[in-house]
Amino acid sequence: MKIVIIHGQSHKGSTYHIAHMLAEKISSDIKEFFLPKDFGEFCVGCTKCFTESETKCPHYEKLKPLTDAMDEANVIILASPVYVFHATGAMKAFLDHYGYRWMVHSPEESMFKKQGVCISTAAGAGMKSTNKDMMDREKETLEIEFEFEGEST
Repeated sequence: MKIVIIHGQSHKGSTYHIAHMLAEKISSDIKEFFLPKDFGEFCVGCTKCFTESETKCPHYEKLKPLTDAMDEANVIILASPVYVFHATGAMKAFLDHYGYRWMVHSPEESMFKKQGVCISTAAGAGMKSTNKDMMDREKETLEIEFEFEGEST
């Protein structure tokens, strides 16, 4: 089983360790990416991914290794610490680049059978809204069910 972890920051703190512990329990075939080090571009809103092709995105080449890893993985783990009650800006910027794959636009069939996990940590509050940030985008892309705060979403 192949796993990809997208870390919302480069710091190897609690969020990193929890994501890594989960991944290691599932498989030893793990690829990891650290934002913004491995991808730090903001979507410019050109809509070329919607109207023409994802290959027309000005960040396509930089994003390709992450996209390929997610396409090859069986499990996608998004891990972000809480930054002001939400996912890190780097995670949000990364996820914005996948709007063209949302179910309402042009669903990517290879994503239908994947499992998605969202992990967040906080020194206080904000984990629910942070997980929701990541879950909403991942759910729209993968079209899978999540267990969230004890409720199916």
